[in-house]
Amino acid sequence: MDIGAYIAASGAIANEKILEMVTNNLANTSTAGFKESMAHMEAVPFSLQRTDRDAPEPLAFVQLKPPVLDRAQGLLEETGRALDLAIEGKGYFQVRTPRGLRSVRDGRCRLTPTGTLVTMDGYPLLNDKGKKIQVDRREHTEISPDGEIRAGERRLGRLMVVDGKGKPAAPEAYRISQGYIEKSNVNPMRQMAGMLEQLRNHQSYLNLIKGFDELEGKTIQEMGRV
Repeated sequence: MDIGAYIAASGAIANEKILEMVTNNLANTSTAGFKESMAHMEAVPFSLQRTDRDAPEPLAFVQLKPPVLDRAQGLLEETGRALDLAIEGKGYFQVRTPRGLRSVRDGRCRLTPTGTLVTMDGYPLLNDKGKKIQVDRREHTEISPDGEIRAGERRLGRLMVVDGKGKPAAPEAYRISQGYIEKSNVNPMRQMAGMLEQLRNHQSYLNLIKGFDELEGKTIQEMGRV
């Protein structure tokens, strides 16, 4: 197969991965705290082995760079639910999962039958001591902007808010809003436009591959007639 077909195939493969990423972004438009993933292609140049060293071939394969999260804050939406929490500014809630500690922005919470404060996925939120937060279900829970938790007259500690590296975030870097959730920061119109562009690009790559394949077939036929 012509080297051009391999180059076009590398572009098609990278393009498919971008389409998967865009599809995932669109699927999470309504997911609280979701951050849009962004991807970019890059050229990986190489030269064919030639006898004429003064005329290198300017060829390059297409490679997808590692995805990057757009960490811009989504809009806050008021829900009125006492256990819905949103972080304004930088920071993440720290939760404990079966696979270890995890940082999340989705602050939709609930109480278990035993009074443990957990996310909608069932992961316990941690306080600044790294412990689970136990709340008396009969008492009203209040969470201050700095993350302090109170149930009635009792202080239950402070929410653990961490930075992007899992270290405790500076108090001035964030503010907790009780009764709100942070919406996804995905722009659906921009994602749809990007999807259409990637679909056109993908078709172009497929047309190139088909063209190289047909050209190779014609070349083999002509050689057979000689």
